[in-house]
Amino acid sequence: MKMQQRNLYAEIINIGDEILIGQIINANAAYIAEMINQLGIQITKITVIGDEKEIILNTFKQAFQTNDLLIVTGGLGTTNDDITKSCICQYFNTKLIINKAVENNIISIQKSRGIFIPDSVLSQALVPENCQVINNAVGTAPGMWIEQNDKILVSMPGVPEEMKSIMKNVSTKIVERFFPLHKADRHIKIFSISESLLSDKLQGFEHQLPDYIKLAYLPKMGVISLRLSGFHQDKTILNKTIDEQVDKLTSIVGEYIFSYENKDLSQLIGEALLSRNATMATAESCTGGEIAHQITSLAGSSAYFKGSVVAYSNEIKSKILGIDAKELEKAHAVSEYTVRKMAENSLQLFNVDYSVAVSGIAGPDGGSTEKPVGTVWIAVTDKNTTIAHRFEFGSGRERVIGRTCQNALFMLYQLILSK
Repeated sequence: MKMQQRNLYAEIINIGDEILIGQIINANAAYIAEMINQLGIQITKITVIGDEKEIILNTFKQAFQTNDLLIVTGGLGTTNDDITKSCICQYFNTKLIINKAVENNIISIQKSRGIFIPDSVLSQALVPENCQVINNAVGTAPGMWIEQNDKILVSMPGVPEEMKSIMKNVSTKIVERFFPLHKADRHIKIFSISESLLSDKLQGFEHQLPDYIKLAYLPKMGVISLRLSGFHQDKTILNKTIDEQVDKLTSIVGEYIFSYENKDLSQLIGEALLSRNATMATAESCTGGEIAHQITSLAGSSAYFKGSVVAYSNEIKSKILGIDAKELEKAHAVSEYTVRKMAENSLQLFNVDYSVAVSGIAGPDGGSTEKPVGTVWIAVTDKNTTIAHRFEFGSGRERVIGRTCQNALFMLYQLILSK
């Protein structure tokens, strides 16, 4: 029997001491949250707990008080601390039984690998009697779907590749089981304004939003992603209302908006270059190649990215990028002269249409009264125009590098669009 259409709520529970102590990053939660959110189900909480029986049981109890769906990962392995299945059995007052389909899958996988199958691995065929097994196409531990009193618990292994494989089937079952409300998102990318000032400008806008639409701020190294999200039974009304709210928001902060797509600057630059059949290169000092890394992290970037020079020393700036050694010594590495020459000379060196160059003091040492830590010069150029700006990004090496990359990419994107 399917539930009636209404707001649905879910909690993600990640089990594992290795997550609590920071041994591994909890990337599973982000992946699951995105998938569940896209189905129109609201995530109320993401909880990380250790491999302790009482903690697991209490977490299940508390989570089910306010949620329809629990998505649980971890604790399904073959070691003594993998106790999730026994906790599930105790919570739902059931027992473990052998599932022949899971057992056959384990045997098939192990035979294909040509290795001995220990009893500890075969024990993964033991599943709660009241569960529906969800096939694991890339591993031995199955996913488990347990339903009781209109509440559902889904348990999956914590290995990311296995979880993702199972989660695809889980999302299908969720759609079949529930009638989620329609969901819609709009993304607005903002630059050149602080989060606090942006919030002040949008205070009145937020207060007038319908109760079924929310505004989220997602800042990252100078770029602020605004996301308008809504849930409604009527898809037409929802989309119309969100479009109207985007128009209102644009009328308030339109001068700071550079995109209405949920894409990073590196992706927008790649698309802009491809559409113009243009190419680019970078010349980097304080960022150590990070700008080139962000550009080339995208598949297909070889069509528009030609290369980079990481000119960390004045010797490389002179010998490879061809900057006059005497002029470089006179102007210093962190200067408008140097960064302009880095950009212009790398444009010629790689024979490209656009180039971006950065030189600065990432810290924590090396600053002065005239040029404190965080001072960075950025230049972008094409065959006709060179634009250079000085920035002061403050302290914190990673912060300085991150802000430098984002500002350099933004300047480059603006230059490309201006042509």
